[in-house]
Amino acid sequence: MEDILSYLLYCSIIIPLIPLCFYPVQGYIKSRMPVLIVKIILALSAAAVLLALIGSFIIPLPSQTDYVLAPVGIYCFYLYNREVKILFTKKLFVFLTACVVGGYSFLFATVADYTIHPTSNYLNFSTEALTVQILILAAADVVLYRPLSKYLGWVISNLHEEAIWKRVWIFPALFFAATFCMFPREYSTMYVWKVRELYPIALCLFVFLGILVYFLFYVVAYTYVEKQRTEIANRMLAMQGTQYQQLLRTVEENSRIRHDFRHQLIVIAELVGQKEYEKLEEYVRKYINDGQAEVKLYSYSAAVNALISYYESVCMRRGIRTEFAVSLPNRLPVSDQDFCVMLGNLLENAIDGSGELEDPYICLKIGQTSSNMLAVKVMNPCQGELVRENGHYRSTKRDGYGQGLESVNLIAEKYQGVMEILADGKLFTVKVLLQIPGRSAGSS
Repeated sequence: MEDILSYLLYCSIIIPLIPLCFYPVQGYIKSRMPVLIVKIILALSAAAVLLALIGSFIIPLPSQTDYVLAPVGIYCFYLYNREVKILFTKKLFVFLTACVVGGYSFLFATVADYTIHPTSNYLNFSTEALTVQILILAAADVVLYRPLSKYLGWVISNLHEEAIWKRVWIFPALFFAATFCMFPREYSTMYVWKVRELYPIALCLFVFLGILVYFLFYVVAYTYVEKQRTEIANRMLAMQGTQYQQLLRTVEENSRIRHDFRHQLIVIAELVGQKEYEKLEEYVRKYINDGQAEVKLYSYSAAVNALISYYESVCMRRGIRTEFAVSLPNRLPVSDQDFCVMLGNLLENAIDGSGELEDPYICLKIGQTSSNMLAVKVMNPCQGELVRENGHYRSTKRDGYGQGLESVNLIAEKYQGVMEILADGKLFTVKVLLQIPGRSAGSS
């Protein structure tokens, strides 16, 4: 029982690491805070009871506490993965970041341990050193709250490139692995030459290197996201410019028509006076059929309206029939940027998928199905079977997965929604549901 209590005491370092895992993902936690706290208490209690039962009745616990802490950490990550709703690699990155902080605290606590117990070793990690480690982690909870919640939280919320996250989690994993290589096995080695004095300096440099890597990651991520936003903004401006030119041409044409309408009335009056009713009917019919293009208003959002108008004009130039049924609230309850990126990717994929067919067409339906749900549906004919691997469709334009649909899926997840893809070799359909705050608003 004494050994079991010492293991439980050693595993208590997990408790101050838990807040570090949730600081950057505060907007993506499934449970409310009181419920989350209860879940954490129950999960840790269950782990403690299980550890006690195994050590008392099944098999003796190993002599090295790391072998006990490792499965407990895997158990915690399993529960963390279920509780947080973001990309798996993002969760892995955040969890490993907390582990790195835990590794740093262990190294500095080791300094206290070999100072207090110079003849001991890492297998006999003292209670005093463990107390130092817990105090360091408690201070880290306070000091790192703003950097993790504001800066890393911003990266989590705004950087959606899955390919980047599949690689970047390796950096905290390497730092965490490096902490295991830096602590001394036998404390007597720290009293050889000037190792005892140089070791804390090396630790400070190691911590500085970790901070520098995270700072550079934030700078690179911020630059990348801002570049994307600038490109999207320029694209929106180009689309709005196209719509403005169409509107300007229509206004000028209507002005000319009003100016010339008096002459049309003179011709009509002359045909009536001559009782040339057949010619009059033909003249009027021709005048009616010679109507001008109508500028359509799909949404009160200038960006969304410009985007849909732009892709409709693209379809007209390419001979693609369109069936657009759009009913949006007067004020779009989701970010214009997110909605335009999602819709632009869907329409661009639909144009690419149906443009080479004999009778191409695109069907777009958008509507608020309830007070808190916005539905988007895009259908287009397709030819041949689409290749699907690991739950992702491969791109038909280049090697690899289709980035457009991946981006749409990430935006759907951001608004606690879902994306569904249906493909039968003849018709390709994408359905997106976005969960939005309930509000009463009229439709455009």
